Amino acid sequence: MGHAYQYRCSHCGYSQEFNRGHGYHVHSQPLSKYLNQPRKYFHYKTHDVLKKLAEENSNLYLHAGFQVYKCPKCNLLFDKTDVAVFEADKVVHKSDFRCSRCRSRLKLTNIHRLKRANCPKCQKRTFHLQQMNLLWD
Repeated sequence: MGHAYQYRCSHCGYSQEFNRGHGYHVHSQPLSKYLNQPRKYFHYKTHDVLKKLAEENSNLYLHAGFQVYKCPKCNLLFDKTDVAVFEADKVVHKSDFRCSRCRSRLKLTNIHRLKRANCPKCQKRTFHLQQMNLLWD
């Protein structure tokens, strides 16, 4: 199930949508199944890592979905496609994201509880949840 969160700045009016959950194309599946698809849905560097992991081990499972991350320094929100690869119950790869502004490591946030963040446009702490929608099953 997926949700879309609409955030709007009460100072400058800037708005942005953030997605959380699994999608039709971005979802958990065996890694070999993802690699055999004609279209690739992840960043090319992530795709290269996945190919290399598949060459080393054929029994891997891909867990993927949309997540919202927050920079602990800038207090900015980021919409990212989170990718983790498992061998049985052991994590062999996990996405790692950095803030595009300050390069700090992003932290996964609980968007359900997040009240506000900094606006990416005006930098004020007036970026509030305006609306939440259920998008898909």
